Amino acid sequence: MNFTPVSLSVALCLMMLSVVVGAAGLTVAVRSWAMRRNALVHPSDRCSHTIPTPHGGGIAIASMSIILGVLFSVLDWVPDSSMLAFISLGFMMLALGVWDDFGDVSAKLRLCAHFAVVIVGMWSIPRLPVFSLFGMEVDSAVAFLLWPLLVLSWVWLINLYNFMDGIDGLAAVQGLVLFAGMALNFWYLGYGQWAWICLFILAAVLGFTILNWPPAKIFMGDGGSGFLGFIIGFMMLLSAAQTSVSMWSWIILLTLFIADATTTLIVRFITRQNVFAAHRLHAYQKLTVRFGGRHLPVTLGYGAVMLFVLVPVSWLANRVPFSGPVLFVVLFTVASVVMLKLGCGRLDKTEN
Repeated sequence: MNFTPVSLSVALCLMMLSVVVGAAGLTVAVRSWAMRRNALVHPSDRCSHTIPTPHGGGIAIASMSIILGVLFSVLDWVPDSSMLAFISLGFMMLALGVWDDFGDVSAKLRLCAHFAVVIVGMWSIPRLPVFSLFGMEVDSAVAFLLWPLLVLSWVWLINLYNFMDGIDGLAAVQGLVLFAGMALNFWYLGYGQWAWICLFILAAVLGFTILNWPPAKIFMGDGGSGFLGFIIGFMMLLSAAQTSVSMWSWIILLTLFIADATTTLIVRFITRQNVFAAHRLHAYQKLTVRFGGRHLPVTLGYGAVMLFVLVPVSWLANRVPFSGPVLFVVLFTVASVVMLKLGCGRLDKTEN
C-alpha cells in the first residue's frame, strides 16, 4: 500500500499517540504491582522526597523503546544490525536496572556490565562518526584511537543520568526536551526519519512523565534512568555516523546534567568525600532545599533553561560550522560556576 506524505504523517502521529498511551498504561501497571509488593522507596537523609513512593516506572520507557527499535528496523530507518544490538543491549540494561531497583546489585558488577554493554554497542555502530574539533576533522581511522574516551564518556552518561534522577520529573523532562530538540535539529537538516525516531522515543518518555510529574506517583528507577543514558549515547553515535547533524547538539542539550553531575563529583573528590556513597549534594538537590523541599520549581527551572537556552544553542551548533565545542565549553563553564555557587558537592554543617 502506498502512502501519501500527509497520510503517512497522520499514521505516524497516531502511532506516537498509541506509544504515549501504552507507556502510561504500563507505568500504571508497574505502580500497581509495586504497591501490592510494597516495593517502595522510603524517605531518608539521602533522598529528596518525604513520602514512601513506588519505583520502577522507567520499565515503561525501556519496554516501549525496545518495541520501537523493532519498528525502526521494519521501516528501514536504521541498519538492522544496529537495531538488533540496540534491542538486545537495551534489554540487558533494563534487566540490570530492574535487578538493581528490586534486588541488590553490587556497584562493581553494575559498572562492569555498563562497560560490557557500551563496548558491544560501540562495535554495533556501522562506522565511527567523523569528529570536527575547532575546524579540524578527525576521520574514522584516527577516531578509532578515541575509542577509550568514547567508552568512558558513554559509561559516564549512563551513570550521571542515574545520579540526576533524584527529584520528581527532572530526568523525564531532560529526556523530553532532549528528544524534542534533536527532532528539530534533524528536521532542520532534512533528516525526517531521524526526527520521527526522536519523537517516538519522546512519546515513550511522555507516557511515563504523566505519573512522574511532581508530586510523583512513581519514580523512574535505575531501570529507566540507566536505560535512558544508554539509549541517548547509542542514538548520539548512530545518528552522527549516518547524518551530518552535529554530535555536539546532543551534548549541548545535556549540558545541565553533565555539569551538575561532573562538578558535584569533582568537588566531592577534592574534599575527600567517599565518591561512591549515596548523597544529595547535587545542585538540583541544593535548589530543592532552598525551595522548601518543593520539586516542581526546580524541575520547571531546569526544563526552562533546556528549552529556551540549550535548544537554540544546539541548533546554532548545526547552523555555524565547527562551533559545537566552543558553545558547549562556554555553557558548561557558566553552568558549573552557577552550580558551585549553589554549593554542589559540599557538605552542609548538619551533614558533617
